[in-house]
Amino acid sequence: MASPVSYLANRLIPLLVLLLLLPLSLEAQFRRGRQAEVVPRWAPISIGAKVGWDSQANATTVGGHVRIPVVRNGTIELYPSAEAIFLTGTKEYQYNLDAAWVPGGAGGGVFAGAGVGWRDSVIGMDVGDPRQTLFGFNAFGGGKTNLGPMQIEVVLRWTFLNETQYQPNSASIGLNFPLWRATSQR
Repeated sequence: MASPVSYLANRLIPLLVLLLLLPLSLEAQFRRGRQAEVVPRWAPISIGAKVGWDSQANATTVGGHVRIPVVRNGTIELYPSAEAIFLTGTKEYQYNLDAAWVPGGAGGGVFAGAGVGWRDSVIGMDVGDPRQTLFGFNAFGGGKTNLGPMQIEVVLRWTFLNETQYQPNSASIGLNFPLWRATSQR
């Protein structure tokens, strides 16, 4: 037979947990004269293209990126990108997975971030040797601003590769195309 204390605890604890989990107020319908609450939409995912200059390789870069908001207002974004670096007679490739902090959110402004990068490189290699994929860390900063439905962005990126003296850095300008508009909805 259960003691009176355990019997009471078995009944009260689930009831207290249920009361803590219930919301303080419930509304099934809007009353006449009340406005619906405006809920900001999730900041849009943007797909972009960019061109730039890699000062260490002394070469033009062409690439693409995606900006994926992690929080609703877009102040934190995942920023994967890929670039082709056009060297004389050959190409290199760099792949990045970064996170960016954008204080202005979906509206743009300055941003900064960091992440990891892989560089498929021939720099520092003997002629005829196979390409080497080098791993490293990225740091970047820049700014973006709205231009009608698009955004223009400027990015300065430093890549710190492991196991080599070669440390690429680049400047690029790009266009971002949002997949939807960042307006509020009811």
